[in-house]
Amino acid sequence: MSAVTSGIRRENLFLEILAVFRQWPDLERRIFSQAHYKGQSLETISHSLGLDAEEVRTILKRCDRQLHTALRNSYESSCEKPSPIPAKIDFGRLLPFPAE
Repeated sequence: MSAVTSGIRRENLFLEILAVFRQWPDLERRIFSQAHYKGQSLETISHSLGLDAEEVRTILKRCDRQLHTALRNSYESSCEKPSPIPAKIDFGRLLPFPAE
């Protein structure tokens, strides 16, 4: 695969992630970005948002599941063999609010 093709596929993946991310309510985007972009613990996130840790865990699991389902469905329906979903994504580009 050429560098250009790889770059295009990465950009398409980014756009698909962004589309899913933008559909979520603000609270879900904040929890997801704090956990995955900032690497904060559930306890830190729950404290910063004034939520119960179990509620944060439930929201985060739902977000993860929705994102993976959307990406899996997208790539299963494509003609190409799916590329692996990256483990680390730069969510700084996705944040609708400034990173703290």
